Amino acid sequence: MATKYLALDVGQVRIGLAIGEENSSFVFGRGYITRVNLAEDIALIKEKMLDCSADILVLGLPLRQDGEDSQQTTNVRDFAKALEEAFKDDDVEIVFQDERYSSKVAEQHLRSSGLSKKNRREKGLVDEAAAKLILESYLKIEPLF
Repeated sequence: MATKYLALDVGQVRIGLAIGEENSSFVFGRGYITRVNLAEDIALIKEKMLDCSADILVLGLPLRQDGEDSQQTTNVRDFAKALEEAFKDDDVEIVFQDERYSSKVAEQHLRSSGLSKKNRREKGLVDEAAAKLILESYLKIEPLF
């Protein structure tokens, strides 16, 4: 059975989601989670992991342009530690993928995709698209958009 991945674009307000599979040329957006608190956020991610039978969590790591950590990088690393604790009894691997510029690139793709201006302003779409880009980069898949 192919390894399945769930990618997360972890932000302060929302977490974008995308899924993919080993040896596949496609990654699919799975919406986003509006953050409530750490416990609820993790419970929702565990639910998504079960729904898609994912084996590996891929978290976008928002490094600064010079490759150093930013405050958001620290926040994502802390979130990953909380996920590791939550999944300690499960066979789930957590990995990081450099996500510099993923949100900017996602916004540009959405702008050029023909979506209405109202839909392009939906920040959750940007978070989902960023998660797709993170997973495509991790799996070394050429983006479709």
